[in-house]
Amino acid sequence: MDHPARIIQSSTAEMVAQRIRDGIMSGQLKSGDKLKEVELSKSMSVSRTPVREAFRILQSEGFVIHNPRVGVVVASIEPEDVVHLYQVRAVLEELSAYNAASRIKQEHIDELRRINQKMLSCAENDPARAREYDLDFHIALARHAGNPILEEQLAIVHRKTHMILNFVPFQKKRIPYSCKEHDDIIAALEQHDEFAARKYMEIHFHKSTHSLKNKVIEYNLKKNDG
Repeated sequence: MDHPARIIQSSTAEMVAQRIRDGIMSGQLKSGDKLKEVELSKSMSVSRTPVREAFRILQSEGFVIHNPRVGVVVASIEPEDVVHLYQVRAVLEELSAYNAASRIKQEHIDELRRINQKMLSCAENDPARAREYDLDFHIALARHAGNPILEEQLAIVHRKTHMILNFVPFQKKRIPYSCKEHDDIIAALEQHDEFAARKYMEIHFHKSTHSLKNKVIEYNLKKNDG
C-alpha cells in the first residue's frame, strides 16, 4: 500500500509538470529556456522535491533535457528529430500492419473504422482532438498485431510523437488525407492482405513525415522570429 505522503508528493509533482507543459505549449517557455528549481519551487509554493520529480517526468516525455553545463532546459525540436523518429516509427507501424492483417477480426476492423470516422469528423473544428484519434488508431492497430514487444516499443514511440505534436499543432488540411490513407490500410486489413497493409502504411508515413517536417521548420522560423 502506498504511503499517503508519497501519493501527495506524486500528485504535486504531476501538477508542477503540467504547469511547465502548459508554459511550453503556450510558448511562454521556449526552446533552450533554463528551468530553475528554486524559482519554480517558490512560484508554485511547493518544495524542491516535487519540482525535481516533475523534471524527471518531463524529461521522460521529451519536453525538457538536462544539460550538464546549464541544468534543465526546455527541449528543442529540429526537422531531423522528426525524420529520425518517423523512420523508426514507420518500420514499427509497417510491421504492425503486416502482422495484424493475418489475424485481425471484423470487430477490430469496425473499431478502426469508428476511430477513423471520429478523426475525420474533428477535422474542421477540433484538430487537436483529431490528433488524439490518429494516435488511437495506431495504438488499436498495434494491439491487434499480436506482438507484445512490438506493442511496447510502439507505445514508447507514440509518446515521443505525442510530445512533438504538443509543440507543433496537427495540420487541419492534412487530416482528410490522413483519414483516406487510414481507409486504404483498413481495406487491406479487411482483405487480410499483409503486403498491401504494409505498403499502404509505408505510403502513409512517407506523407506524414514530409508534412510534419515542414511544420517543424515553420514552427522554428516563427519561434526564432518571436
